[in-house]
Amino acid sequence: MSPLIQRRKKRAKRIRAFRQWHKTIGVSLLVFFFVMALTGVLLGLKDILGLKPRTAKAEVVSLNEWVSLQQINTNAIAYAKAQQLDTLIDRVDVRIDKGIAKVLFKRHFTELQLAGSTGEILSVRQRGDHFIERIHDGSIVEFYAQQTETLKMILYSSRSWVACAVIKRLFSLGCSEKESSETSS
Repeated sequence: MSPLIQRRKKRAKRIRAFRQWHKTIGVSLLVFFFVMALTGVLLGLKDILGLKPRTAKAEVVSLNEWVSLQQINTNAIAYAKAQQLDTLIDRVDVRIDKGIAKVLFKRHFTELQLAGSTGEILSVRQRGDHFIERIHDGSIVEFYAQQTETLKMILYSSRSWVACAVIKRLFSLGCSEKESSETSS
């Protein structure tokens, strides 16, 4: 077999492998972008679709008459313990104009709405929008992996590395196009 035919066969084999990689990466990215777009639309319409519980009605009093945030925190943790749920609180959303404090937990999607004046639990609902938000921003992997600091570091550094590689590639393509246009003129 001549060397020319051997080179062509090697080249054809490389091209077939490249096309397979291109197809695999392309389909993976298509799925990724589709999920990102779908979850983005769902987050944009979360109020209309009812993915977020309505705010309960409470007596609106001045902030001076509210129970302390410590009391709200204590009541929320007591409820979570009684339901055998994780007690780690992610955030407390205080709605002064509605007399409500919404407590969101870190390791489950339960939302408690407590009256600011009494600390009494008015509503207990699941927050579907938090699950969708975690899918959208990629933190769902960390949520289900119950990550360690090492996993978190790897995930964030690999995201950064991919972003840097893409940016570097885009800039190098831009430079080579400029150079080629300057040499041809």
